Amino acid sequence: MIKKLNWGWRIAGVYLSFVVFIIYMVYRSVNMKTELVTADYYAEELNYQEHINKLNLTQKLSEQLAITVQDEKLTLSFPKEVAGQSIKADIYFYCPSNSKNDYRTSCSTAAGICEVNTTEVKKGGYKVKVNWSAAGADYYNENFININ
Repeated sequence: MIKKLNWGWRIAGVYLSFVVFIIYMVYRSVNMKTELVTADYYAEELNYQEHINKLNLTQKLSEQLAITVQDEKLTLSFPKEVAGQSIKADIYFYCPSNSKNDYRTSCSTAAGICEVNTTEVKKGGYKVKVNWSAAGADYYNENFININ
């Protein structure tokens, strides 16, 4: 014999289901891994005008910095406008999926081409952020690359 539940038990069941769902969602959100893009985002925000100035200078160049990856080497080909000048570049491999894979290095050249060994960089997708300076002016380029 099947006993029918009255409407009070149905309301209690819906309410209990809702409470269990909310507790589950709180548990999931507490255990979710969250990372900031940078640890010191406030200081970077204060210096953002410098970043905008670098982008504006970079856009005024007739050609852009070329970033290529071949045979465990990252090659930076600087614009012809700055060739022959002393160029210093800070390179940041930013891994959006895991901050533990981020990698920083630098290079300097006067030949217009700079090669960086990528054997220390873990495989995956990276946004390569290059802050570089030539002839007293600061520039910024970024490009997405995949290291195999």
